[in-house]
Amino acid sequence: MQATPGEDRIVSALRKCALVSGLSEAEVTEVATRASIHKVRANRRLFEEGEECKGLWIVTAGRVRLLHLMADGRQHAVGFHAPTTPLDLGAALDGQPYMTTAMTLIDSEFILIPRPVLIDLGRDYPVTIRNAIDLLCIEVRQRDITAAVAALKDARGRIGCSLLQLARQFGTTDGSAISINYPLTRQHIADRSGVTVETAIRVMSEMQQNGVIQTDNQIIQILDLPRISDAVSCDGCQFECSVFAQKTAVRLR
Repeated sequence: MQATPGEDRIVSALRKCALVSGLSEAEVTEVATRASIHKVRANRRLFEEGEECKGLWIVTAGRVRLLHLMADGRQHAVGFHAPTTPLDLGAALDGQPYMTTAMTLIDSEFILIPRPVLIDLGRDYPVTIRNAIDLLCIEVRQRDITAAVAALKDARGRIGCSLLQLARQFGTTDGSAISINYPLTRQHIADRSGVTVETAIRVMSEMQQNGVIQTDNQIIQILDLPRISDAVSCDGCQFECSVFAQKTAVRLR
């Protein structure tokens, strides 16, 4: 089946997504004919916690954070995501309401694979079931580690762990420094770490004054990785944070 120009864009994006890894070009093209592409402006909600699930959203361009909205108006970020990432995979697989709210940080683009198509994928291409299990295991482990860190570490430890995990996801080496190539405000770090923004500002200001980090246009650079690792006791930690690493991310150990 020949793809249309619009479907070509979806095919190109799907090829980079681990969910369809192992499918042939013709099979990916078939999936593309049943998917749709959507553009969402910055600071808009793609879907909300408790909303009926339409299917699986995959980031193809832009930046997105997944969060829980608290009754008192606070936000708890459970993850930040970049292109090729599926969002809230568990809800897409079981058809239950979304478990998180997805908020764009910048203008972004997504592919939507409707849930009936996901069901057909599992039936017609069993490799996608294995892929989905692998992706879901990563998602669950990341959330479990984030929740455990929030419960067991103090504010400095939470922020330090968040920075290290984000460096694994989005870090690139820049000389002796590691740049987290994802625009993050102090509020974003507070939401990710489960602390108040005032605490995030204070702790990160101290880190900057001590030459541990620096920030330029919302891009955080880690200048002294050992000091952060030592402060959060990485060597003796029971959590395996390599689960946050992407294939292109830097190694922190």
